[in-house]
Amino acid sequence: MLLNTLATKNDIDSKKDYNRLNNIMLTSDEWDLIQDLIPILKPFAEATEILGGSTYCTHSIMNPILINIKKRLRPITTHDIETSVEVDFNNNEMAFDEDITIVEENEQINVPVRYSNLIDKIKLNLFAAMNHYWTDLTSSEMLLPSLLDPRMKNLSFTSDSERLEAENLLKEKYEELKLQNQHNDLSLFINSDNERNNERKKSIEELTIFADLKKKVFPANDEIGTYLQLEEIELDANPFTWWYERREKFPILNFLAKKYLAVYACSTASERLFSDAGNVLSAKRTRMCPRLFKKIVFLKRNSKHLNSIHKPIES
Repeated sequence: MLLNTLATKNDIDSKKDYNRLNNIMLTSDEWDLIQDLIPILKPFAEATEILGGSTYCTHSIMNPILINIKKRLRPITTHDIETSVEVDFNNNEMAFDEDITIVEENEQINVPVRYSNLIDKIKLNLFAAMNHYWTDLTSSEMLLPSLLDPRMKNLSFTSDSERLEAENLLKEKYEELKLQNQHNDLSLFINSDNERNNERKKSIEELTIFADLKKKVFPANDEIGTYLQLEEIELDANPFTWWYERREKFPILNFLAKKYLAVYACSTASERLFSDAGNVLSAKRTRMCPRLFKKIVFLKRNSKHLNSIHKPIES
């Protein structure tokens, strides 16, 4: 609209504005190029949104997401794969344009885009970048969190040999933990938080007169074998809830699951915490008591759980 309006003007300033605006307007080929880039960059946007969450398990789904993106970007020909290995990410030049020329700022916007094989080149360099920064996505150490996630414990996104290596590593971790605590009662794994709840009033299930009626749950002799034979749960299910409900059946595996699944895939949660702390401890609240500050930040970060703790009163 503005371009058409300026084209009808005869004054010098309008003509200059028209020429300048006409130079920066995207051509039809450039719009087509942007349209072709959307399906390539969309998985990265989705992965950023998912892995940036702080209210659900993210560490175990990081590898499946990255492996899936690499499969989408993987070149078809062997020559392209060999070319991606040759890309050097340690130099100061741009990986997407090796022939960089220094131009003035006003001239840069007039440089035409080279459309020839540009989409293929972008995909090739994205694939090379992922290989450079994530070289061991299918190693047993990297797959262990996914193996402990009941949503994807079958590791269907890996090969059989990679899955077996991850399972063997889990068995090693399991035996090490079992050996370290063989002199302790397994109840330490089952209810490690009971010490802080000693002063609470006993529930009806804890009363001795109902001891014969209470259902006894014994740990499985082969926790790993029993766990691997179970069916996977839905992707939208909560793995933390799943493990909590089976903490007595899998006491040692439950301990390992809490250790690995509680790790965040990125630092977004910590950055949000610092932002909340900065909003609370502002320039006008410099004399706030540290104890009050901790309580306010705690309530801020855990307000989503209030409804489950104190259910709203129905009117």
